[in-house]
Amino acid sequence: MLPVIGLYLLFGAGLLLINRRGHGRASTVAGGLIVTWVTVGALVGGAELALRCCYAASDTPMQWTRAGENWIARYMAFNSLGYRDREWTAEDLAGKTVIFAVGDSFTEGWGIEDPALRFPDRLQARLGSGYAVVNLGKGGSSTLHQTQAVMDYPYAKPDIIIWQYLLNDIDVAAISNGLVWESPIPLERPALIEESHLANFIYWRLFRQGMFLSSQGISQWAWLYSAYDDSFIWSIHAQEIDRMVDYADSVGARLITVIFPNMEDPVSSVPYVDRVQQHLESLGHPDIVKLTDAAAAMPIEERVVSRADAHPSAAFNAVVADLLYPLIAGES
Repeated sequence: MLPVIGLYLLFGAGLLLINRRGHGRASTVAGGLIVTWVTVGALVGGAELALRCCYAASDTPMQWTRAGENWIARYMAFNSLGYRDREWTAEDLAGKTVIFAVGDSFTEGWGIEDPALRFPDRLQARLGSGYAVVNLGKGGSSTLHQTQAVMDYPYAKPDIIIWQYLLNDIDVAAISNGLVWESPIPLERPALIEESHLANFIYWRLFRQGMFLSSQGISQWAWLYSAYDDSFIWSIHAQEIDRMVDYADSVGARLITVIFPNMEDPVSSVPYVDRVQQHLESLGHPDIVKLTDAAAAMPIEERVVSRADAHPSAAFNAVVADLLYPLIAGES
């Protein structure tokens, strides 16, 4: 970014020199260009300052955009274990029904500014002080990571595990067995794109149109569905699911699985949501909340954070909490 600023200042210095020392038409033209130079500098500088200091957005890919970094810095506070949750202690959890809410960015609440609007927090508010809903959601985590998270939690064992499952959880099994989706996102981007908030904003607005299509024209969701349709990859992923089930059984925890569909096109997810449901039921864990119908019933502009962020909205999180509450409160 500094070289660009240097060139801008050098160009302006040249115009000033021509305007002051030149004669006739050259001096007049330079004077007009100085006005343009100052105007462009003010507009670009103002936009850069505003985007750098004031603008925050969870637009995908949030972790790579400057606006996303601003959003994370502004709204994502983490406890000592690295989760977007309050600080818990063993004493806090003693004598309570301990619920682990584990999942990926859907549980962590990407795109939701106030964590109290996430489904685990809404559930905690409704269940009351006799329950402790511990949020173990982590953006980008897979089934294996999530199983490890509940196993490693240091302060208590769960009485109930609410496992938020998304259909992209099969990606680890797919990639490890040779079915790779080639992301069009460049691993290396020009320095100006990384350093300037304005250039970064423009770049991702232009690039986002084709971000979910591989170089072969295959969408990310089509690739994920093909992984479920591959019997070998599905068998590997089913074993990953089994590990979560085995852990729940080993500690005597009730497992409630919340299956999120493709939030932009939930109907296309139906066969794959059903496949995960059937596998869990075959293992003796029928407590499953399928969100396909709930997502399809809500207009897309209401069920997702924004057109550029397909994470579930605060309104949809409320629906999830409404579906979970009677499953848990009814048991007690």
